[in-house]
Amino acid sequence: MNAERLPTLLLRMEAMKNSLGQAEKKVVDYILENPEKVIYLSVAGLAESSGVSVATVVRACRKLGLSGYQDFKVTLAQDIVTPMQNIHEEITEDDDVSAIVDKVFQGTMQALSFTHDSLNMDSLIKAVDCITRARRVIILGMGNSHSVAVDLQHKLMRLGIDAAAFTDSHMQTIAVSLLTKEDVVFSISHSGSSKDVVSNTKLAKSNGAVTISLTSIGSSPLSKTTDIQLYTASKETQYRIVALSSRIAQEAIIDTLYTLIAVRDRRYVDGFHKIEKAIQRKKY
Repeated sequence: MNAERLPTLLLRMEAMKNSLGQAEKKVVDYILENPEKVIYLSVAGLAESSGVSVATVVRACRKLGLSGYQDFKVTLAQDIVTPMQNIHEEITEDDDVSAIVDKVFQGTMQALSFTHDSLNMDSLIKAVDCITRARRVIILGMGNSHSVAVDLQHKLMRLGIDAAAFTDSHMQTIAVSLLTKEDVVFSISHSGSSKDVVSNTKLAKSNGAVTISLTSIGSSPLSKTTDIQLYTASKETQYRIVALSSRIAQEAIIDTLYTLIAVRDRRYVDGFHKIEKAIQRKKY
């Protein structure tokens, strides 16, 4: 890429790279050569591609004056991606309402199709086995994953499974601190890089709990931490704080788990009917 045409952040990286350590310089060189590719990578994915550790990637970002990898990706995206693409990858300023509607729906359908085609059936079965055997299921999800975490809690409770979703970092730490090998922690993060979710998942695992993650496909700090990995797959990037189509794909996996559990044993259906009967009293 021509140095005179480099965006602001990349210019800064070009100017500073010779003052960095050898490992950090490998990270910067890879970014300078692949800026458009990097915004699609998790911190673990960039580390793997650069041949360095995750800690080195984070250290390089901080030496560039950024708070961490997520700050780096958002800053880079603002430099090389149009404002419209920050909202949705496929949308342009010239699109009318009909075109925007079509692209949003197409993006969602593609995410569902890609996720379906990349599902690992063994991982799904393992997740169902662990959830049905668990004394309790603790669900972790923050920000955009909040609604998905709460939905999973709702569906598991309807099957008579003791489940609780925690979307506050302190409450997550409290909830996982006393877990045992009889419990399951289900952690949800599109990027797989949410610090609090990763650290609380590690804490749960150190206490013996079985850990399951639901992230975007590819290596990430969260997926590397857990015993069982479930993935969504979409063209949606991980540099945006708010994920769109991937959230629908996450919900599809939640619905799949719910259905697989429900048909496994008659007691889950009986529990569902009992709850439905009780809820009928709340309706006219």
